[in-house]
Amino acid sequence: MNGEVPPGRPEALMDRSGAFGVAAVGGAVAFAALVAVCQVLAFAQHLLLGGLGLWSWAKIGFLTASLSVRADVIATVHGPPIFQTAARSETLRLRLVPMVLTIGFVWLAARAGRRAARAGQGGRPLVASGLTAAGAAIPVAILAAMCSSLVTLLFPTLGLRLRVDVLSAAIWAGALAAAGAGTGAYLESAGGRAGAAVLRGGLAAYAWALGLLTLCVFVLATLEPTITRAYVDEVAGLGAPGGALLAFHLLAFPAQSALLLAPASGSCLEIVGDGPMFDLCPWRLVSSGRAGDAFLPGPLALSPSFWLLSVVPAIAAMLGGGRAVAEAVAGGWGAIGIGVGAGSAFAFLAILGAWIVGPVLTAIAMPAQISVHPAWTSTAITALIWGVGGGAFGAWLVARRYVEPELPSPTSA
Repeated sequence: MNGEVPPGRPEALMDRSGAFGVAAVGGAVAFAALVAVCQVLAFAQHLLLGGLGLWSWAKIGFLTASLSVRADVIATVHGPPIFQTAARSETLRLRLVPMVLTIGFVWLAARAGRRAARAGQGGRPLVASGLTAAGAAIPVAILAAMCSSLVTLLFPTLGLRLRVDVLSAAIWAGALAAAGAGTGAYLESAGGRAGAAVLRGGLAAYAWALGLLTLCVFVLATLEPTITRAYVDEVAGLGAPGGALLAFHLLAFPAQSALLLAPASGSCLEIVGDGPMFDLCPWRLVSSGRAGDAFLPGPLALSPSFWLLSVVPAIAAMLGGGRAVAEAVAGGWGAIGIGVGAGSAFAFLAILGAWIVGPVLTAIAMPAQISVHPAWTSTAITALIWGVGGGAFGAWLVARRYVEPELPSPTSA
């Protein structure tokens, strides 16, 4: 539907089908770009590390692309060297998200959504968003299933076999493509509406939080050279696998930041096995169960430098609230409301992001599971407090420039 064609006319249906097609092509291109980047990274590791054939490294590229869309990896372990007896075997489900690649994929999907919204030439924002989300999700889900089905990696010396859960790859790839394209279409079609400004402010706040936490971690690495050197030496001692591990860690830095946002906000990050094991709270590591007591009998205070991370949620929310008001060009109490909305969106994204990227290792044949995630209730509360307070303050700061000057009094000279 556009400004010249009444609703219900054939031309309006053509606009909608055009938007659907643009979204489908854009989603497919976004996923193809993700796979291409992963293949380049795999080929670079092949040149630097060697050890495997070119096709095996290509399959590692497909594996990385699947991990980037939150697919589960099925690992079958047979005997030594992981297990002491050759007769023992176990099947594990593993989830690790290299969030740098995930962000890039979602960003490309969002750009496709914006192009689709422009192709649709108007219409209701929510309708345009839903149509675009569906258009991007379908081809991406199909491509992700095809890509993940190619991954079967054997490491005989480790007694290890890896494959990707095709269903989880298809579902999550489609969901992420839909979220990115739908958000892009909504922001494009909603224009300067308050809802779009709130969403843009929340996204900006979350992006600032991830970026600032990553920067703070690098600063901490320079402030704690002994720990940094020990980490580098340990990784270097693993040889080629250590290089691959370091590369994956760099790709997963935003995921690490998404999890660290919980203790930075004043809540705790929980490490859970068969039961509670450890809690990372600001800024100490404490045992939270019997399994943790065996390794950590008492609280372990972390370096005071970690308190640097605690300023990030407030700063990020303040910047996001200011961005939202700048988008809406609002002043007064309306600006404060937009800032509060942006801060609330930031808190929601903090919970959603931690849930998406939280690492999980599950033994399929047994109910045992190791996972890392925030303490959900307290993290939601603390993120909302920082989000609302910081968003309102940032909105107030920016809104002052939009206060209209008072007209001169008729009796004034």
